[in-house]
Amino acid sequence: MPEHPIYRNALNAIQVGVEDFNEGSPPRLSSAVRNLTAGILLLCKEKLRRLSPEDEILIWKQISPSLDDNGKVIFEGSGKTTVDVSEIISRFKSLGIEADGKLLDRITRVRNRVEHHHVDDVGQIRGAFADGLLFLSQFMPKHLGVDPQDEIDDDSWALLVAEKEIEDRLRAECRASYAPIDGPTSLTDAIEREGCPECSSHLVRQTQAQNTNPFEAQWACRACGHSSSNQEWLGRILPNFFAGASFLAAKDGGPDPLDTCPECNEEAYVHEEEMCLACGFELEPSECAVCSQPLGLDEYGETICSYHRYVAERERDR
Repeated sequence: MPEHPIYRNALNAIQVGVEDFNEGSPPRLSSAVRNLTAGILLLCKEKLRRLSPEDEILIWKQISPSLDDNGKVIFEGSGKTTVDVSEIISRFKSLGIEADGKLLDRITRVRNRVEHHHVDDVGQIRGAFADGLLFLSQFMPKHLGVDPQDEIDDDSWALLVAEKEIEDRLRAECRASYAPIDGPTSLTDAIEREGCPECSSHLVRQTQAQNTNPFEAQWACRACGHSSSNQEWLGRILPNFFAGASFLAAKDGGPDPLDTCPECNEEAYVHEEEMCLACGFELEPSECAVCSQPLGLDEYGETICSYHRYVAERERDR
């Protein structure tokens, strides 16, 4: 059976991306990450195409029901837009396709940043190629029935492997720099998963490797050079780290796991940890002077609860 154009275009895009990466000039680096990402997303669409009952329906962004000549309900793609990365991940989940959505999201986030910023350092996008190799190695055998090493040009595959080995070594060195930190595991988990708030690289290190206090840490990115305090760094990455949990909480009507810290004003107070992961603030237990109910985060600094404050203000305004 001849290869479908989506599949062939996917492999071609990955090939061109590797060639651009190997050339190394800033314009070619930007092209490299765009082509790599495009190729990987096309492979995901190829999986959806193969699962489509007819007319490649699952790759289209908008799907509309209609009736055929026999009065049977059918679904048709409408518009000219195919699914984007979030819709691919969503459809994979609903179809029971096990794919690493976090890897896919990381790769596309680097692509999005590259499209809006000048890139002149291979280190800023090496992580995308390392993650890309990992995704291809997991996805293609399981869901497309092929070994990526057999499908991708030998030189291109060798370069992908070499870049992943470099990236893995650098990431291990970075993780070692914050291994001594004594604090909530969600703090270092966020650093490792979200990476740099400027360029999305996961080459994030602690500049003082012997420091054990997370709230005194100074973080730095080995890819783009961005550096800042723990307060600024965590304040920027935690909303994305908790984005999934926050979405589910809103959907189910539950409390948001993340809140604004009353001390540093960063969106970094984690209710499960009962502390702010940016500055270390912990809410001391206190009670309403009127009803003895525990005071919450939004009542920090008050002596009475929000209800009795409302009652007092209403009486004052009468």
